Amino acid sequence: MNSKKIGVVLSVFALAMVLGFVMFSGNKTRAAATCSVPSIAYPSIQAAANDATCTEIDVAAGSYFENVVVDNPTTIKGAQAGTDARGRVGLESTVNGANPIGANPVFKIRAAGVTIDGFTVKNSITTGAAVGIDIKSTATGAVITNNIIDGVTTTDTGGNGTGQGVYLEAGPDNVTIFQNDIKNVSGAFSTKGVHIGDGSSTDSSVNVVINANSISNITSTTRGSYGVSINNGNGHTSNTGLVITNNTISNLTGGGWLHAIGLEAKTPGVVVTGNTISNLTGPATGTFGVWFESEEGSSFATALVNENNFNLTPTQFGIIVDPALSTAFPALFVDGTCNWWNSPSGPTAASNPSGTGARVTPNVTYKPWLISPAPGGDCIGGNVPTNKDQCKDGGWKTQVRADGSTFKNQGDCIQYVNTGK
Repeated sequence: MNSKKIGVVLSVFALAMVLGFVMFSGNKTRAAATCSVPSIAYPSIQAAANDATCTEIDVAAGSYFENVVVDNPTTIKGAQAGTDARGRVGLESTVNGANPIGANPVFKIRAAGVTIDGFTVKNSITTGAAVGIDIKSTATGAVITNNIIDGVTTTDTGGNGTGQGVYLEAGPDNVTIFQNDIKNVSGAFSTKGVHIGDGSSTDSSVNVVINANSISNITSTTRGSYGVSINNGNGHTSNTGLVITNNTISNLTGGGWLHAIGLEAKTPGVVVTGNTISNLTGPATGTFGVWFESEEGSSFATALVNENNFNLTPTQFGIIVDPALSTAFPALFVDGTCNWWNSPSGPTAASNPSGTGARVTPNVTYKPWLISPAPGGDCIGGNVPTNKDQCKDGGWKTQVRADGSTFKNQGDCIQYVNTGK
């Protein structure tokens, strides 16, 4: 073969290689890309989510009517990505659920490593459950951040008529829920801002962090209202690493009961700190700040519930341990120290006769308590001096009267010991 023919053959081979590369790069193995919505290639969020090469999906401000299923690892960013959802203003990427019949979340996450950042999410349902964002058990490492989840409601009055802002379904792990504004979630049956379920799950949900969210106006007309709840495994799985911190939970209404933070599964080592709970409207005997249900078993005694503000009435419980647990484990206690009980005199309890704050049950260690709200309140409540030596050498600074008021100086403290005034 002469050199001219060899050149032609090589040219054809090179062209075939180029065409093959172009065709190959058109399938799901081509290089990672940032995809824009709306665009000619991706007119909807779902279109971009379907493309495994869209490792980042940037969604412009505007209204979108769709239910998005995410089966590929990706970061989906709305117009407000990176901006704390609590109290923010500005243009939003608003995703409205498009199917009002059946349990159709606005975002359904089924892949590992998915982030939803910077959206407004709405979902009005007429039949079945209303869900804002559903995180399946396969969605390890999901991050839900900087989203306004507003108006997740159902008018279904049957057993499926529940509303859930963010739903961790059947055991996802390593999930972070951070800086979201979750509000106006309602249904006839039990309704939750954030729910970690389900009771029938055989897969534990570990290392879930719920931090710095605003959760408000959660309403159940006939059953339970929750800010944050877990019943994953219903006592049969061990959900370690649960952290509920720095959230504001307010304006909850429950027709049957109300648990601002309902721990209804095994949660060994659960940390509940820095939360502010207020404005709870529910039955007089069933309105609780932090509730440990019998499914906890002995794991309730490993909980840390500290530095929270229980801005509740003396008829409402700040921390309550299920009486069944008190009976089964009379010698075990929740660490409930250094909380604000809405009174410098501490919680209302038989063991604290001077207390006028929110109530507390047995099996909770509540002394010392904060004598003013967190952060910044001194944790010296309940340190009432019984002899003058406790007042000396600066000891008066860490002592208080029975009503929670502090002493001016050492002499003031000693006078109180001697006279009770």
